[in-house]
Amino acid sequence: MAGPFTYFIVDNKTRKILALCTVAAVVAFVLGIVIGYVSGHRQALDGNRSSKTTKAEVIGPLCRESFSYSNITRLYIKRYEETNSGKFTCLKRESDCWNYELPRHYIAYHLNEKTILLDGKLDEEAWKEVPWSETFLDLRSKVYPKPHYVTKFKIRWDDVNLYIGVYLQENDIWAKFSAHDSKIWTENGFDLLLDVDGTLFNYEQVELNARGVAMDLLMYKSYWDAAGKKVHDMKWDSGVERAIYTEGTVNDPTDRDKYWSLEIMLPFTKLAENSRREQPYPFNNEVWFSQFARPQQYLRVDKNGEYEKDPNATSLWWVWQPCYTLHGHLQDRWGHVQFKRTFTDRKFTFERWHIYKALFDSLNAMKQYRALNGFYTDDIRELDIPPYLMTRTCVEIPKLDVSNSKDNANFNITVLSLLLSNTTAFIRSDRYVTFL
Repeated sequence: MAGPFTYFIVDNKTRKILALCTVAAVVAFVLGIVIGYVSGHRQALDGNRSSKTTKAEVIGPLCRESFSYSNITRLYIKRYEETNSGKFTCLKRESDCWNYELPRHYIAYHLNEKTILLDGKLDEEAWKEVPWSETFLDLRSKVYPKPHYVTKFKIRWDDVNLYIGVYLQENDIWAKFSAHDSKIWTENGFDLLLDVDGTLFNYEQVELNARGVAMDLLMYKSYWDAAGKKVHDMKWDSGVERAIYTEGTVNDPTDRDKYWSLEIMLPFTKLAENSRREQPYPFNNEVWFSQFARPQQYLRVDKNGEYEKDPNATSLWWVWQPCYTLHGHLQDRWGHVQFKRTFTDRKFTFERWHIYKALFDSLNAMKQYRALNGFYTDDIRELDIPPYLMTRTCVEIPKLDVSNSKDNANFNITVLSLLLSNTTAFIRSDRYVTFL
């Protein structure tokens, strides 16, 4: 048998080339299968991951790992995550509604025949049997530097008075004001804000310094909503009684102090003034929106050997519950104090929290909408609100009303609870809350 094919088959050089080409083709084919499988499997994993996580959870780690940035940027990212991490939380049970983004809270127990002697020392059995609050944080956020002094409190009550015991660590105890209703917030002191009826207006403010000097006033509503108008009554008298104890010497730069503590007694009859309370003292399990704060100044010693504020330093504000901005009069961002009569119940439960939360989220979204558009809307779908408000898990979808607003300058929001029968709440553009 003869011809070109006979040569092709029997030629040794050609047979070697053919063998090498065949091997290379097989290897390339196998590699193609492997690469295709790995690529497809990774896409499937990415698809599954994206279906179970939010965009923030996928992009967030990449953002952190892909860039080098300053401490300021890192602080911003942590603060953003702190205030936005819960926006897409799924709420399925009643307890989820009551605990959704719940701020700090403290249970205040009734004295039950025990007594407190106002001497500032907090050494009575009535104080020892209850826990301290969490230590204070920066007013702006917990991601800011931790305060360099510890501040914490305890609360007790009977059917006549509210008792608050406070511990303030301090190396330089300083207090200059001696007249009632002085501007205590401009020096070092302790500040408390109490909303006694859940309306979030007509709340009380009491401030004290290390000399026991008090400033007290009644707030008609927050400065935040006042637009420069007078919203407080300095003539209101809280009836506060107090005692100070100092481990150190007030206004003496020559020694190193340790702390000062105070005991505060506030009559419920005075706190109930101008409120909607049915009785002066709290009902069992009642919750008050409350804030506790500490204005703190950087000090230096002047030429006369006395303390003075450092003019080149910024005042510090440390609080129990951060407000996420340099403004403490934001009632929707305060903590909660619940009053209980016996120690048998040690669980904090605020069954109306989901209603307040829905009102607050809707209110803030409406404020944001007007800032961007110049007017309010009655279509909730246009607002930047957490999705839970549209799922009817805790409350009916909030109703917005701007129909009676002149020049679209005000609004009303109505929320109906799905968990508490016949419970409806309203909030206005000026933050007044009413329950029916």
